[in-house]
Amino acid sequence: MYRKSLAILGSALALLAFTLTPMRAAQSSPPSDGYVGADACKSCHGSHYDAWNSTKHQKALGKLQAAEREGDKCIRCHVTGSPDMIKADGAKPRFPGVQCESCHGAGATHVDQAKAKSIVKGAIVKTPDGDVCARCHSEASPHYKPFFYDAMKGLVHTIKK
Repeated sequence: MYRKSLAILGSALALLAFTLTPMRAAQSSPPSDGYVGADACKSCHGSHYDAWNSTKHQKALGKLQAAEREGDKCIRCHVTGSPDMIKADGAKPRFPGVQCESCHGAGATHVDQAKAKSIVKGAIVKTPDGDVCARCHSEASPHYKPFFYDAMKGLVHTIKK
């Protein structure tokens, strides 16, 4: 009787483990919400990528203390992604730093169009305005310094020749 109960219990546990495995895999891979990351932009926009790669935006996540990476109050301005992605990723974001898509919008459609050699205007924001910057560069930031879009926009994509 003991062996039969043990066998049934073992079978039940194996079935449970098998059943839960796909759920666990789905949870570990949250949706990207159309974000692809700066590396996907690099092959076509290399000079812009290189210019961005030496900016404070690229290093933005490194400015946060461990406690500031929890929740979404501070981290949302120091990483790239949708609010749902940022929340799901927590302190280990897929796209650390203020990458291309933070300002230009999610790039999956743009990348797909580029691969198909069929770029459609409006798939991505070519020239973001100051309101995009003000989402983070505002008095909501505990380290806010006055921000002047027209004076500072050149610091983001200054291409070295």
